[in-house]
Amino acid sequence: MGLPDSDVYVESSVVWSHRASRRSTWVMVEVVADGKRGVGELSDGGPLEVLLEAARSVSSVVVGQPVTRARTELRRRLGELRTGHDAFLWSTVLGGYEAAFADLLAQVEGRALSTSLGLGAPRPVRLYANLNRTFGGDGPDAVVAEAVRAVAAGFQAVKVAPFLDNRALGLSGARLIETGLSLVGRVRDAVPRDVELMVDCHHLVPAELLPVVVRDLAPLAPYWVEDLARAGDRSALEQAAAGGVALAAGEHIWSPEIAAAACAGGALRYWLVDPKHAGGPAGVAQIAEAVGDTQLTFHNPSGPVGTAHAAHLAGLAGQGTWLEFAWGEPDRADFLEPAEVVIDGTLRPAGPGIGGRPRGASGRTPAQLERSDP
Repeated sequence: MGLPDSDVYVESSVVWSHRASRRSTWVMVEVVADGKRGVGELSDGGPLEVLLEAARSVSSVVVGQPVTRARTELRRRLGELRTGHDAFLWSTVLGGYEAAFADLLAQVEGRALSTSLGLGAPRPVRLYANLNRTFGGDGPDAVVAEAVRAVAAGFQAVKVAPFLDNRALGLSGARLIETGLSLVGRVRDAVPRDVELMVDCHHLVPAELLPVVVRDLAPLAPYWVEDLARAGDRSALEQAAAGGVALAAGEHIWSPEIAAAACAGGALRYWLVDPKHAGGPAGVAQIAEAVGDTQLTFHNPSGPVGTAHAAHLAGLAGQGTWLEFAWGEPDRADFLEPAEVVIDGTLRPAGPGIGGRPRGASGRTPAQLERSDP
């Protein structure tokens, strides 16, 4: 059992960032109470400086308050902000703080986060390697080579983003689609057929070319095709599903009502929940209930903190779930103490809390952290 709430006051809160690669900056929030550091991740919630300012602006709500009161007041404040223009930003801020509080309370209890949340002991979770988070900008040869490396390291699934970097190079229309599909084919040919292949379209396929993409991807038997059409575009989703591809969506959606409506038609086979954007553990639980028979899986192009939180929440999704892993980012191994344990493409979460603390931030002042931001 945890300590009585009157005995557990939030001593401090700090938000900081770490530039992990040219495409990834991990943003952390740490909440300290009872001599313990609870940590959550709120990466990719908006432009970096805007996100940092937003997350820091609410620290005064929690510092000096009993944990339960601080958490309740923060939920109320950010719940109001999640209805406006910057709803996604504030939902991610809430997700980071909620994760930090959940980690903190699990440590106070002396239990793993999954156990603290009523999900049982932490279990191994299979990972798929997101190839483009670090290597996408290096060209197709690099992406194919990294797919081979990930499989050699034991990963049984890889994900490729065929259109994202080609669009950045100025390609569009049919040329964008042709070049992207060529990359998917090369990755499919480079890895064994029993290795699953996910394809992330990033909503970059023009509506008139959607049938072409479905026609060319279907023979490659992708495990799923992600963000081929908007989650609310039922007509496009049904058209794509009828073409023989399994569809996935949902990474930026935190509303259970929107998730339920998107899954109601049955065209979406996988729902990609992202714990930090969904508002933390409670938000993930609400979405898990809302999506019904659609398989819940975890979107997570994040650092080891976000990965650990998602792994502890995997019990909400059942045995069929996957957890996204940002393959190849060089600082992962040294970011947590103890380091995350990935063996043969499987993450083995531990406790207490999420099982590890970031090596950074501890003992540094907010001014020092400001100077350390990229």
